[in-house]
Amino acid sequence: MRRRDESREAFLDRMGKLYDAMTARAGAASGDTFDDIEEQAERGAAACGRALVEARLTAEEEAQPAEAACPTCGRPMRFLRRPAERNLETCSGAARYRRRHAACDRCRESFSPSGPPAEDPPPGAVGSPPAHGV
Repeated sequence: MRRRDESREAFLDRMGKLYDAMTARAGAASGDTFDDIEEQAERGAAACGRALVEARLTAEEEAQPAEAACPTCGRPMRFLRRPAERNLETCSGAARYRRRHAACDRCRESFSPSGPPAEDPPPGAVGSPPAHGV
């Protein structure tokens, strides 16, 4: 839980800096138009979105059990030494995360057992469609 608290503090610090940067430009001398202000806010929102996705993916990885069973034969799988670094393309840009990879020496199955399964996005979309009522 300590790591999550540190990650939360780092996230809040980052968001505070985004807020400070936005509001520091206030005043007639900045020359920013409404379009400029909106564009700056959208870049900040995208950064926030990516950071939240990365935080969730990190929490998913940390919440996984130390052992995994093979989906084919049910026997324990062997985890590879280091988690793989990956990018998840989101509507806010690429989010970096890590995933453990496991292999079954008996079935020769391999997969990343941590985190929720990915779904195929609808044509022309990125990621899963939003749940109703969200």
